[in-house]
Amino acid sequence: MELPLLRAGVWASRLPLETLTMTARASALRPLIAAMPKGGYPLTAVEIERTHGVGNVRMLHLNESPLPPSPKAIAAIAAGAATVNRYPEAASATLAAALAARTGVQPDCMMFGVGSDELLHFCCAATLDAGDGGVLPEPSFPRYKVSTRLMGGVIQPAKLRADGANDPDALLAAIDDRTRLMFVCNPNNPSGGLLGAAELQHLIAGVPDRVLLVLDEAYWEFGMAAGGVDSLPLLRARTGPWVVLRTFSKAYALAGIRVGYALCSSPEVAGTLAKFKNTFSVTNLAYEAALAALEDQAHLTALVGGARAELARLDQGLRALGLSPLPTAANFISADIARPVAPVIEALKAEGILIRDWREPGYETFIRITAGTAEDTDAVLAALRTVLTRNETAG
Repeated sequence: MELPLLRAGVWASRLPLETLTMTARASALRPLIAAMPKGGYPLTAVEIERTHGVGNVRMLHLNESPLPPSPKAIAAIAAGAATVNRYPEAASATLAAALAARTGVQPDCMMFGVGSDELLHFCCAATLDAGDGGVLPEPSFPRYKVSTRLMGGVIQPAKLRADGANDPDALLAAIDDRTRLMFVCNPNNPSGGLLGAAELQHLIAGVPDRVLLVLDEAYWEFGMAAGGVDSLPLLRARTGPWVVLRTFSKAYALAGIRVGYALCSSPEVAGTLAKFKNTFSVTNLAYEAALAALEDQAHLTALVGGARAELARLDQGLRALGLSPLPTAANFISADIARPVAPVIEALKAEGILIRDWREPGYETFIRITAGTAEDTDAVLAALRTVLTRNETAG
């Protein structure tokens, strides 16, 4: 029942070559790709130190953990260093078994990737032919749009609610005959909004079986700590295909290791996604670190609790500046500062503090700040107070 939604050339392994048509063109490069905006990369501490002469850069723009991962994960990386002369497993059976025990999803319905963003690209590649539609929240994680466009897909946006959460009715209303894929980021990035059980159930029930429903739960551990619901029992009631994306980059503090995983509705869906994966893309160090981090739930609880404590301080501090932060169930907080954000971001950058804008038309006055250490919180609030006051005085 699930396979027809997937691209025929992908799941039908014996599809005759003559059925795959090509259009002649003068350039070797695809015009669609050439017309897309040039991609960029987030600033790093090294770049800021080089360009601004500022040390001790406060990285509050990438939603990373400000603290190291579990000591067990660090030890696993060190222990595995002597094995890097060998290729890793294509998929770690040990890590898959550990995740299966926690999620109830069997290993043949899982796959691993270099972060969950690689896996979401596979979801687009598996479902979208040119002209097919992808429903996605707006604003949300930018890679949804990028990967949809790379496949020649049509973006079908659904605006967020005023509180920053996904709007289930808007998402469902965006579906039409072209739609083959829907992304839902929960908690949503960059707003932090979280759907409750009833809203999520309503959304899941309304998505047609011909559409692959992808729940991006990169911030799932933070969402659960904020009172969120486990989506898996709700998804199992769905007859159509689904994928849940999770990662070790955020709550487990392994952003530099790059390992995410997909929990799929069936072996067929997982197997289709796996056709796009390089055999040895996830390293043995990544698998070992992820397994060790997963087994240290006490450290995870401490990291999540620390982030939530700093978010509470950020919320209070932003309100003291006269702002109204959006409610958040992630490891970051967003607010409308009622003025263009570019000068504010540049002023903070000069102080060695990196925060993020929303990068979405209609939201040019919104900033996003990652939960850092207590010192990071003090520094960013003090800098914002200075910059915003200076701007008000100048105005």
